[in-house]
Amino acid sequence: MSNEIIPMTIPSQTLLIHGWGANHHIFDPLQAHLPTIGQEHWCIPDLPGHGCAPFDGTFNIDSIADRLATQLSYPTHLLGWSLGGMVALSLAARYPDKVASLCLTASLAKLMASSDYPQGLQRVSLNMMASRFSEDYPKYMQQFLQLQMLYAAPSARACLNSLVPAICQYGPPTALNAALHALEQADLRPLLSSINCPVLLIYGGRDAITPPRMGEYLHQQLPQSEWYLLPQAAHTPFLSHPDEFARVLNQFWERYS
Repeated sequence: MSNEIIPMTIPSQTLLIHGWGANHHIFDPLQAHLPTIGQEHWCIPDLPGHGCAPFDGTFNIDSIADRLATQLSYPTHLLGWSLGGMVALSLAARYPDKVASLCLTASLAKLMASSDYPQGLQRVSLNMMASRFSEDYPKYMQQFLQLQMLYAAPSARACLNSLVPAICQYGPPTALNAALHALEQADLRPLLSSINCPVLLIYGGRDAITPPRMGEYLHQQLPQSEWYLLPQAAHTPFLSHPDEFARVLNQFWERYS
């Protein structure tokens, strides 16, 4: 299978939403593999209390989606990673006229397992990660990213040399605990029936934070969804396998642009 990147123009807006504990710089390496034409229409914000974004003490997924929706003037391609995918889900369900397509990578509708949702996790290790991030953000962010890149090509791992300083320049996110609480409490399953746009689901076979079964659940619930698994990727497939990730994403965008 060829890894050739398909050049294209994106006439509609493109919104990339990062996940918990990171900021917009997490997408820096991916952007080199995506179309440059039309990037003046791109929006890559920081979530509240992450990166340089202010934090008022509350972190509400729907409210964040509401705020982002006001910035979208025409149909938008959404890409949401992890917690950012939950924001993207909320936006797509409640503002369908503003969404051209939705890509969820390593994301979820619900984190914790329940009797009617065995796909969730029985326990969460992110609380320990939040404590470590607060203690020494550069050190533990680097460790986290290195773990995600264990099975990546050397060329992909090399991006960490510039990525970690870029992410860590703002210090630890002030919303770590509030965002983690929102992630643990959120249940977006009732919104899935309202998603009426094309959906691309890209997951990593070695992801222990949002295992593939969470994506498979979304695939079952979203009739217009397409499923793509990167067997050797972990929780950041767009970093560990950027060529393949970008090829699949570009092809998807091309079909719905």
